[in-house]
Amino acid sequence: MYRHILVPLDGSALAEQVLPHVHALAANEGTKQITLLRAVPPLFTTSVDYSGMLATTADAITTMEQEALEYLQHIAKQFQGEGYQVHIEISALPPAEAIIEYAENHDVDLIVIATHGRSGLSRWVFGSVTQKVVQVAPTPVLVIRPKEVKA
Repeated sequence: MYRHILVPLDGSALAEQVLPHVHALAANEGTKQITLLRAVPPLFTTSVDYSGMLATTADAITTMEQEALEYLQHIAKQFQGEGYQVHIEISALPPAEAIIEYAENHDVDLIVIATHGRSGLSRWVFGSVTQKVVQVAPTPVLVIRPKEVKA
């Protein structure tokens, strides 16, 4: 039933708590492909060059994309070691848009995502990626509420 599972990750330990659920689902459902997605949106929406600032921003984005790639490759090895076909995707879109766009265009059967459980002011300021995905996604969404991670 779930041949292609999309797993959005943001690099946090909270988001990674979905991985055991993805393992269990993939094993039980005969999943063929797992896609790990990380959004790395540009830091600035305008490109004004103030004596080298543009180059510094481009370097920062390149570094963030490289770190995201290495992070996803590390996670992918866990699934590949169990025989799953794993695809890695890095998007420059904001997180909710990246998840929805990928699901719409790549025959995703299920999205497995964590909720960070923000409420009040922090939810208003940062928004809820999970809520946006649940409301708009073209495919079923499994939302996992992770346990608190101690610092």
